[in-house]
Amino acid sequence: MLDHLRAFAEALFSNEAGAPPAARMDWLMGEMADYLHRAGPAARFVFGLSLYAVSVLAPLFIWRFPTLRTLELADRVDALTHMEESKLAAPVLAVKAFLSVVYYEHPDVQREAGHVGPSTFPMELKS
Repeated sequence: MLDHLRAFAEALFSNEAGAPPAARMDWLMGEMADYLHRAGPAARFVFGLSLYAVSVLAPLFIWRFPTLRTLELADRVDALTHMEESKLAAPVLAVKAFLSVVYYEHPDVQREAGHVGPSTFPMELKS
């Protein structure tokens, strides 16, 4: 499952320079494996089913086969974008939401996003 998740994450968090650094993706996959392990069987099943649906269906939106992880990065981005804009967006949004929560915990990502302050959670919100 993690190889499909990594392919999704690389596309989701890529920019004009390409996919995020491999070390960051390694960290993300480790964190996701830990969270999914702790989430329990029902949550793992729903997340896995959503990821499976995206992995199989997203490439069809750009007329490619067989799965998302076999596509080049630019094609993965296109496939996810098309699926997210369709009536079948729910599984994309489910995987995207969970990945985003974990990805933006990384201190380097926080700095790149302009966050100033402690890089550990929970963070104090200033009013």
